Amino acid sequence: MSRQVTTPITHYRNRSLLDLEIDEVNWQRWQRLVNVIAEIFNAPASYINQANQKGIQILVASQKTETIYKPGSSTSGGDIYCDYVATHAKELYVKDARLDPQWLANPEFTRDKYLSYLGLPILWSDGSVFGTLCLFDTQVTDYPASFINALRVIKEVIETDLCYLETHKQLLTLSYTDPLTQIYNRLGFTEILHNTQDLAKRLNRQLILLFFDLDEFKAANDNLGHDVGDLMLTTFASQLKASSRGSDLVARWGGDEFVVVLHAESENSIEIFISRLDQTLNQDSHQPQINIPKIKYSFGYVIITPDDKRDLTSLLAIADKKMYQNKQGKKHL
Repeated sequence: MSRQVTTPITHYRNRSLLDLEIDEVNWQRWQRLVNVIAEIFNAPASYINQANQKGIQILVASQKTETIYKPGSSTSGGDIYCDYVATHAKELYVKDARLDPQWLANPEFTRDKYLSYLGLPILWSDGSVFGTLCLFDTQVTDYPASFINALRVIKEVIETDLCYLETHKQLLTLSYTDPLTQIYNRLGFTEILHNTQDLAKRLNRQLILLFFDLDEFKAANDNLGHDVGDLMLTTFASQLKASSRGSDLVARWGGDEFVVVLHAESENSIEIFISRLDQTLNQDSHQPQINIPKIKYSFGYVIITPDDKRDLTSLLAIADKKMYQNKQGKKHL
């Protein structure tokens, strides 16, 4: 049975699922579901949306030429169909918007000419609203009850995926996290990067992989002790996180090596990230309670395009080579 909500939602506080670092959603299955919905209902558009800090954001859109809205786009406002569904946590079926004054100012009707709408709330396992499953039509509709029931079953499939997402994320916290630095470990990074690339490809986004290695770490660790070495590692890890955005991926690759994946439009994003990192490291170096040598590092990078076919080993080899060149260049200064 589908979960029930009794308290209306008045605003949205959740972060966008598209911006989360851990991405276990089976996007391919969700894509197949919305495509099937559009086909069964003979509708020009169907969507899976999330109600988050950006408003009603489209996560998955049907792949029909008539589908107007694209994944990643968002909108808000009480006169929007999906906002009503998410706010009240209840189904909404508008057969002909022209007959209901409530929707006469809705841009989905006035601008996009959607006369008909059918939307169902998608719920988290605790009963709170995640978003909506919906479809639009430019024609007046009168769907049979069997069709609407089928849509409810598809909604429950999505809710089961969300339940798995919550449970899976909790279980992976330990196995995917480096115990010292509390950022992702090699296993976590490797697993999550695959999903991150899938998402970037679907949204036609470019990624940049940065590979870091601390300079003179072994000497500090050997001469000053492992406690100092550990503090250097944890400090650098925390500053990598502080310099990153929520959509970026930060991990300890092993030893004193770290990797970061940026969602970036151009190589200029590297300079911006490094500038933020240096600023935070310089601030920490002036704090007397952080009793460690000044942290220095070398880095290399590789750009990952949406259609990139190279595996992680090949990508890391390129970034590692550039990092080594960066490190060697310092020795000749």
